[in-house]
Amino acid sequence: MTDSKTGSDLARRVIASRRGLMCGLAGLGAAGALAACGTAESPSSESTTSGSDATTGGSSDGTTGETGGDAIAATADVPEGGGIVVDDTVLVQPSADEFLAFSAVCPHMGTIVNPPDAAGDIICPNHGSTFSLEGELEKGPAETGLTPVDITVEDGQIFLA
Repeated sequence: MTDSKTGSDLARRVIASRRGLMCGLAGLGAAGALAACGTAESPSSESTTSGSDATTGGSSDGTTGETGGDAIAATADVPEGGGIVVDDTVLVQPSADEFLAFSAVCPHMGTIVNPPDAAGDIICPNHGSTFSLEGELEKGPAETGLTPVDITVEDGQIFLA
């Protein structure tokens, strides 16, 4: 004689293992999401160097200056009164031939900020913190401005110092 409890016990075990599998997959997804929200490290540089543009040409691809590193951008790529984001660095040109750099990592939650908009505001897309072209905090929730990054400008190229 077949016990009906055996069939229902088997069904419960199958449902329980499916539930365990789904919970395990959901847990993996949550762990991945949390890892993606980790705090990014900001560069340790504390001052900004501006330089003049002695444009003599050159390419931003693989050009090596006295700093021994590759250029991160050409000065021609950074609009006057605006800027660009290159990797984790914001490059700006507040006025003609004045170049500044800041960490693109928002000090509030570690999100990479957007390049300056038409008004010259650098805005974090995560919570709306706003920074000036000089990296100063204009509107929170961030509590500090952007971290300055040392750069050098040489032969129309911008290098991390």
